[in-house]
Amino acid sequence: MSHRPASRPATRTAALAVSLAGITLLAGCSAEATPAASTSPVPSVTIVSGQSAQNGDLLRGIFDRYNAQASTAKVDLKLTADSDVDTAQKVLVDIAAGHAPDAVRVTNATYQTLIDAGVAQPADDCLAGESGLNSDLISGITVNKHVYQVPWYVTPNALFYNAKLFTQAGLDPEKPPTTLDEFHRDAQAIAATGAAGGTAYFGNDFNFQSYLASLGSKVYDPATQKLTLDTPAAASVFDTFAAMAKDGSSPVYTNFFADANEAFASGKLGMIVSSASGYPALKANGNADIRIAPVPTAEGGKPVATTSTNGFVITTKDPSRQKAVCTALRSLLTPEAVTETVSKTATIPLLTSTITDPKQLAPVYAANPGWAAVRDQKTVPWVSLPGTANAEYSKLYSDAQLRVLRGDADGKGAAKDLQTQTEQILAAR
Repeated sequence: MSHRPASRPATRTAALAVSLAGITLLAGCSAEATPAASTSPVPSVTIVSGQSAQNGDLLRGIFDRYNAQASTAKVDLKLTADSDVDTAQKVLVDIAAGHAPDAVRVTNATYQTLIDAGVAQPADDCLAGESGLNSDLISGITVNKHVYQVPWYVTPNALFYNAKLFTQAGLDPEKPPTTLDEFHRDAQAIAATGAAGGTAYFGNDFNFQSYLASLGSKVYDPATQKLTLDTPAAASVFDTFAAMAKDGSSPVYTNFFADANEAFASGKLGMIVSSASGYPALKANGNADIRIAPVPTAEGGKPVATTSTNGFVITTKDPSRQKAVCTALRSLLTPEAVTETVSKTATIPLLTSTITDPKQLAPVYAANPGWAAVRDQKTVPWVSLPGTANAEYSKLYSDAQLRVLRGDADGKGAAKDLQTQTEQILAAR
């Protein structure tokens, strides 16, 4: 996950919607002014991060080193195994109860949710002193001309493939598929060996959005607030993966992120399109044959990857605590921290200067050319729907996808139904 919300029960989605609705109501009814700065020194700041399996040890190491040299306001890191969505839900509840953390880790899946709830504090001043940040990546997390998070890393989706299974299927592991047609043919070849499934479908709309962008389409435009799911592009992408499920080259998993990732990590699946930041965890399972490459392009489209920014939203309204947590979070943006993060996550560097620096990332990319190719993909930010709509849409999307994969609906019908149902959610806001 990771930055990806795994398939989840409807009750969890509904709980997030209820939590957000409650927080929004409280924010709208409150006349509370911004508190004055504390006069006493801030001894520590509390930072919450879910997804501990997704680079939790890396994050703790960076903050441990920060704490070792910090004279005040040390980081009290609350690391949990909760998903991104669950983390946001619990923080919203904590804020409503009056005992919020000072900052919380988010991805694109929940970033807009916290902004819409009125709990995310602008981080513009915090980032003003940082030079050399990748302007394109910062633009991707700018909302209404403000940045509401201190970014840690930006992860694009990528093609993961098992070189050993490629060789067994008579495929060249030095030539991974570059289009969805090639992707399908390679999946068929791998499945035909009987050694493993060929590939897995796209899980949630993190990958779906890259294929739509490849075809010049999108799920939602925040600027115009226009939903564009009922399109030939969406139908064709649904149908492409349904064809893979129908011919057996792509097993159908009810819980994509648990089952498909496990199958790939254990060598029972030849390919998967997923977040690049999952590469270290998959490699840690001992599979030395895993490689990454750019996302295959939709037929007739252009190469595009979706990016999700893992970062930290500042939730405290106390100016002194905001300053303290900002100082702590900026420890994630030093050249050394960026180099360590990218070296352990295969993500996109926030500091462009580190890419060619022989003391930073230059040797990392020389040893991992696939990482450089993934880094250099044209990208679009993973767009979420406003507030509660995104949580509800995510559930509707997962349901629509499974109906298509199981043959209960075609791509056109699923796209139309998804558009109609999501429009109803947006209208009810």
